[in-house]
Amino acid sequence: MTILNEINDQLSNEIDDLNAFLKKVTTTEIPLINTLSSHMIDSGGKRIRPIIVFLISKIMSNEKKVIESAAIIELIHAATLLHDDVVDQSDVRHNINTANKLWGNDSAVLVGDFLYSRAFELIVEINRERVYKILAETTNKISQGEVMQLMYKEKIIEDKEKYIEIVYLKTGKLFEASALVAMDIAGSSNHDWAKQFGKNFGIAYQLRNDYLDYFGDDNETGKNIAEDLSEGKSTLPLIHSYINSNTNDKSIIENIFNNKILSDTDKLREIFIKNGSDKYTLEAIDTYTQNAIDAVESNSSYEKALIDLTRYCSTRTR
Repeated sequence: MTILNEINDQLSNEIDDLNAFLKKVTTTEIPLINTLSSHMIDSGGKRIRPIIVFLISKIMSNEKKVIESAAIIELIHAATLLHDDVVDQSDVRHNINTANKLWGNDSAVLVGDFLYSRAFELIVEINRERVYKILAETTNKISQGEVMQLMYKEKIIEDKEKYIEIVYLKTGKLFEASALVAMDIAGSSNHDWAKQFGKNFGIAYQLRNDYLDYFGDDNETGKNIAEDLSEGKSTLPLIHSYINSNTNDKSIIENIFNNKILSDTDKLREIFIKNGSDKYTLEAIDTYTQNAIDAVESNSSYEKALIDLTRYCSTRTR
């Protein structure tokens, strides 16, 4: 049994309640909305962000508005995935056809908008000013991150710090929000550790995705190997390798990247390994993972689960 399975067992009641609540709040009189919403909710995601809400709520001994808060985070996440898959022209996620593949881009974008708006209706119902501010800023920053990534599409980024900024905005902010919202609904004004935990957890999580895209097993990841290459995305292994390559290897990387030559993925990996980019990426994951663990405060059994979750996500194979 994996650590994630153990945590899911520990939180089985909360996760069941969350799934039922998500189904309830996304059911409308419009069949297409119901179908696409169900597809997203049931598509095999790990529910990592809601789990963070649940664990921090338990650390803070809070049971108020927890399911609603976790649902808000998951709805925003689902909306971003719908929009991402359209922008990236993705066909598969978690070994399942994407909504845009099955129902078209128009439907995916519009139902993504519905999920966003439904999340903000729930925010109003929670009626906490701090939560308004956290999630308004978060969705704004996610959008900025998406636009920044689009600006660099089909370009090799040569600035690692710029790439980490994109990762933080696009992925880290929602993990950060998960932790901050959990603290706020518990009535805590000490948000510093939660912010640092969520930010570092989120960056480590995305860098693990970057690593798995080139060095993972597509049967486990549920995505095609080198999908980032096919979508024209620079990620940390490629950025580090390009910066540290000799002139000849830079030309090879440029040719494979610019022409999206997926058949040369093995050659690209060879260059990455020669330049130590696989190890560099793993070391970066370890650094952000440890930063997240160091941020956690408390001595409850749920603190251990939060740390275990962090370690699991930094070494996962899917």
